[in-house]
Amino acid sequence: MRIENENLNENIQKALEEMGFTELTQIQKEAIPVIHEGKDIVGQSNTGTGKTAAFAIPILEKIDRDVKLPQAVVLLPTRELAVQVANEFKKIGKYMDGIKTVAVYGGADIRDQITKLKGGAQIIVGTPGRVIDLIDRRVIKLSELKMFVLDEADEMLKMGFKEDIELVLSNVDHPTQTLLFSATIPTEMVRIIKKFLKDPVPVKVMREGITAKEVKQSYFLVKQSDKVEALMRIIDTYTPKLTLIFCNTKKSVDELYDKLVEEGYNCDKIHGDIKQSQRMDTLNKFNKGVIDVLIATDVAARGIDIKEVEAVVNFEVPSKEDYYVHRIGRTGRAGREGASYTLASAKEIKKIENIERYTKKTIRKRAVPTVEKVNEVKQDKFIRSITDVIESGELGENRILADKLIEKGYDAETIIAAMIKKLVKFDFSQDRDLNDTIPEKRGNSTRAKGTPRNLGDTVRFHVNLGKKQGIRPGDILGAVAGECGIPGSDIGAIEVLENYSFFNAAIEHCDAILHRMEGAQIKGKDVTLELSKEKKPKSDRPRFNKENDSYSAHKKPSYRKKY
Repeated sequence: MRIENENLNENIQKALEEMGFTELTQIQKEAIPVIHEGKDIVGQSNTGTGKTAAFAIPILEKIDRDVKLPQAVVLLPTRELAVQVANEFKKIGKYMDGIKTVAVYGGADIRDQITKLKGGAQIIVGTPGRVIDLIDRRVIKLSELKMFVLDEADEMLKMGFKEDIELVLSNVDHPTQTLLFSATIPTEMVRIIKKFLKDPVPVKVMREGITAKEVKQSYFLVKQSDKVEALMRIIDTYTPKLTLIFCNTKKSVDELYDKLVEEGYNCDKIHGDIKQSQRMDTLNKFNKGVIDVLIATDVAARGIDIKEVEAVVNFEVPSKEDYYVHRIGRTGRAGREGASYTLASAKEIKKIENIERYTKKTIRKRAVPTVEKVNEVKQDKFIRSITDVIESGELGENRILADKLIEKGYDAETIIAAMIKKLVKFDFSQDRDLNDTIPEKRGNSTRAKGTPRNLGDTVRFHVNLGKKQGIRPGDILGAVAGECGIPGSDIGAIEVLENYSFFNAAIEHCDAILHRMEGAQIKGKDVTLELSKEKKPKSDRPRFNKENDSYSAHKKPSYRKKY
């Protein structure tokens, strides 16, 4: 079916039709004409609205294929998003001969990326740290730059990229068209917009109530110790085609993966400690249905593009409301109906309330399916599958094997029962009600927006780099969070002195930080990191920086190894 838009380039039109586009989304209809006019834009939209194509289409149409230098730079917060958006450019520009897109990001060999860039790339999609590194090395030259895109801008600010964004924008010494896309517009972003964008046109396309109406949301109140069993009952009862499960930490992902594998589930996992190449391989297998269940952390799953996820399960309730929105945004896409299931302990009920207020939607409370219900679903599914095989008539050599079993003196009923036991795992244990009996008391108090969470027990680290080496608090935050794959909110006060620095982190990350920061670099300088012999400050709250009107910690992690 042809997209009804006569202004689209024919080659892009052809590629979009192959990708299954039947019509442009609302943000594409509103943003593309404005971008064509050469105006700056502030696009406010959330997951699943089609904003990537909203800027990719006009960028591809404006590229001069005879000029083999960067003409568009797209900045994103994570390597996964950089890969995804670069692939989107390549798909849309499939028939645009002579246009080359390269993704650059930390955690990968910079030499390979340099080689690709030197081959002549007009579009660069990357994370701020790696882009700055390549600009400093004079590999990325901005003399021919026409367009600059800040995608997922609010996430980049949360992850501590504010100064990096401003540094890249300041490197351009001639007028360019700047496109900013974000789900929210915080105060810090307003300052960036006023400083770097020229009379931007606002384009706001938000889904109703923030979360998609196509997603049926529900939660189950269960004890923490019963979550795994409740999860298995939910999967077995609702039998989604592909299930994406979110945990808050890498440790939780590992533990849940081990338990589900032990129970025979066809699953895999992704998180920050898993190599990028392995993560991409796992995502491809999940996308193709080779594995049915994928367990992930928010960081690793950020920006993944999987179109057939029928259910998202929050094994742990996220600490931030927008994380919940991004999680469930993985399902219910392109008009399809999806479901989200959240397992909440009594201690997590307050988070459910906060999410409801944030999304302006009620999350339905449901009862965990009983063992009897699970077995009933399994029986129906098994009977349907056997009936389909019988009706296909393609039994062939299998009848010979059946005859051999009968020749051994067993009756047909016994043989069938034995085969069912072998093929299907039914639970014949005593049924147990997993629904928590703790009274559900739901108050109205909530933590003030922007207040950092209490880290609890922390450890203090000493870093051998300081102000004289050009180190800033954001550099340490980004390097430690990105290299170690831990949330920026788990890193406490950062103190940068002349020749060395200190920072605090949640004690649970101590071993990972000491191990993974060994041999790492910050701004191209070798890091020596060790536990501090000084006592940690009485307060682990972040310090307020008067210069940039922000806290020096409790931002989201930055994902880069050298910058």
